[in-house]
Amino acid sequence: MSINPKIIILLGFMLLEALPGISQNRSFWDDTDLSLFRSGGSIGLTASMYTAQGIDNRRPPGVLQTNANFNFTTLGFRSGFSLNYSTDDSGFRQNMNSISYSAQWRWLTLRAGDVNTRFSDYSLNGTTIRGGYVRANTGNFSAELIGGKSKRVVRPSLESAFREPSFDQWAFGAKMGIRSSDGSYFNLNTFYAQDDAASLSGEIIEIKPQENLTITPDFRLNLFDGRFSLESQFTASVFTRDLEGEPFSASDLGIPVFFTTIYQPRASTHVNYAGKALAGFRFDMFDLNLGYERVQPGFMSLGRGTVRNDIENITLSPAVRFFQNRLSIRTDVTLGRDNLLGTRFQTQNNTGIGTNVQVTFSETFHLTTSYNLLLNNITMTNLEGAEQQAGGQSQVSHNFLLQPNFTILGEDFVHNIAVTGGYLSISSEFDGDPQAANSFSSVSYTGMLSYAITLPAGLTITSSGNYLTNSSDGGDIQNIGANAGTSYALFNRKLTLGVNLGINRNRLERELPDGTAFTN
Repeated sequence: MSINPKIIILLGFMLLEALPGISQNRSFWDDTDLSLFRSGGSIGLTASMYTAQGIDNRRPPGVLQTNANFNFTTLGFRSGFSLNYSTDDSGFRQNMNSISYSAQWRWLTLRAGDVNTRFSDYSLNGTTIRGGYVRANTGNFSAELIGGKSKRVVRPSLESAFREPSFDQWAFGAKMGIRSSDGSYFNLNTFYAQDDAASLSGEIIEIKPQENLTITPDFRLNLFDGRFSLESQFTASVFTRDLEGEPFSASDLGIPVFFTTIYQPRASTHVNYAGKALAGFRFDMFDLNLGYERVQPGFMSLGRGTVRNDIENITLSPAVRFFQNRLSIRTDVTLGRDNLLGTRFQTQNNTGIGTNVQVTFSETFHLTTSYNLLLNNITMTNLEGAEQQAGGQSQVSHNFLLQPNFTILGEDFVHNIAVTGGYLSISSEFDGDPQAANSFSSVSYTGMLSYAITLPAGLTITSSGNYLTNSSDGGDIQNIGANAGTSYALFNRKLTLGVNLGINRNRLERELPDGTAFTN
């Protein structure tokens, strides 16, 4: 194939004529959403000292903590490292230190190291896994995979830092979902975790290796341009308390054989569920949410640390807005109870009412105030064939918070002043206690003042002070603290250096049973 040299010369002249215009106007990268290279990051170092008088130290006298992250973007590819390290970490409890790497290209996300994600409220939620995570989001469809070690082995010890023994635990999860343009979605996820019994072989321990499998569908449906929404999630959990217990065959349980190849039922295996539903109404000046939650007695999930089961909650949350959202009022009402199956000696009923008011008077003055009331009542339950138990308990708590905020904008500086004042009272009374010998009351007052100034040279100075006083039947507590810090931005705010110093002191005064005063 022959090419006319005149065409090449002509194209060369056209390119030379165009280059000055390109250089004077916009480059190729300016006309795209891609960045040739961009980087950023931060590093922080915290040193803390602790001492106590009259009691043994509850933590090391000195602790250093470091957190750092670095990220960069090149041609749409995003990547970064994250590190958290503390000298307080030890082999006598679960790992506090973490390191992770992440990478993202268009619809694909990869993470390695100490990773965590949330599948739903009752399956995988907050558990850190040392392993890998993959997420693919192609628009209307998404898929997630995660796997690795969720706990490390902790052997019994007499050291003060020891908390509780644990096995090596491995965990794996998967989630798939579809989503529409109006925000409606449907997801299905599963999570599996199992203790490695061999990791503590030869040790004399009271804990047993456990196993757990959860399956969770959840959805959200938006109607009428989002003015009405309905969402729900339901988690079924198969939990085995002792992996060394007697196994059951499929014929013993009357279940398909393939199920036992996925999860082996044993004598300590049980199935339970937890779920919640929420209906929301959205209007120009008024919102309303209605919710229901139920967690069956004995429900367990290894994907979210501790689980409070045997509870039922009904929530009502109205909110109103006035004066172009300058005034907003929100109230949350919660009605809860436990002992859902009536098999316990005590039944607890609680009512919570919380109100939050936010007012924007001007660009420089904002005010937030809140009030929370908690009524807790414990009654004895009549159980068939059991002796009637006497006694009950009632608790009342009032919590009031006031937070004004001032922002003063000058030509060359910005002042910010924030004040917080709080009041908390708790009282507890027992039935059949006319002398109030076992009653309890507590009153607390808190206050905090913070001030910050930002100067045009990139210098920021912050300071704060806090004070707490508590008076109760158990003694009097006083807490006072102060913090001061500064930061300076360099290289057109691409690098910020900061330092912060703080001190906090507690004082406890109480009377011992022999009448002597104790101060700590």
